[in-house]
Amino acid sequence: MNKKLLLLLFIPCFLGAQNTLSNAKDSLSKSSNNSPVTSSSKDDDDDDDSVGDTIFESIFESIFLDFFGYMSYNLILGEGMYTEITPYPYFDGKSGEYTRVLNDKNKRTNIKLNANYFVNRVSGIELNAVVKPIPLLGIELDYLNFNEEGLFTDESLNITSINANYYRVRESSFSMWWGIGATYVGNEVDSWGVSYNLGTDIYPVKPISFHVGWKQSFINDNTVNVFKSQVKYHLKQTAFYTGYHNYKLGSETISGLVLGIEINF
Repeated sequence: MNKKLLLLLFIPCFLGAQNTLSNAKDSLSKSSNNSPVTSSSKDDDDDDDSVGDTIFESIFESIFLDFFGYMSYNLILGEGMYTEITPYPYFDGKSGEYTRVLNDKNKRTNIKLNANYFVNRVSGIELNAVVKPIPLLGIELDYLNFNEEGLFTDESLNITSINANYYRVRESSFSMWWGIGATYVGNEVDSWGVSYNLGTDIYPVKPISFHVGWKQSFINDNTVNVFKSQVKYHLKQTAFYTGYHNYKLGSETISGLVLGIEINF
């Protein structure tokens, strides 16, 4: 009898902890502004949970965005120096994705495919493709699928985006870019929004590289923010990577470890 009573008491708590994607979809949908106000205790819990996320976003904005803006100053409209794309990072033992050393094996076009798994209670799979018809321009396609297993029902959230990226800084040891595009949030949200992104790849020494990226999409009256930090191990045309991803899905924020693979063509 006591065990059944304890089970009945804990089931509501368990259900309340398994509604991350449901809350995210509600906050991103057009009807989110008309939803009833929850109790003050619920608001207090949300405020406590968001303290860490607020600190993280403040650190990100003060360091990464400021650094990116500083490095990009006076470079937005300038003409970049001639570069070519290497067959793959560290092809010559020192250059990353770009090089100014002319070689008949270098390329003017490139295709990069990524797939990674997000390790969290709310799990995620991401597929990403970047097509560069010329070294300074890329078209990026991205698909995210989040899944959350509940006691009685499972929730999912799909996010698809397309961005046109301008690779303004193209050095042999690092590159930086920014872009604009559009994002579609599926499932019950079914809405399009404008997006922008920033990113950098750093190649300090063979076979290691670092990737840092930020994307923000404006969906109805809320946003979908994606922050990525990755370390990659390159083996010719293939790279294996791990890192930390942080996702703000409307009112909800999830973060955790990612494991992925990248292939260059």
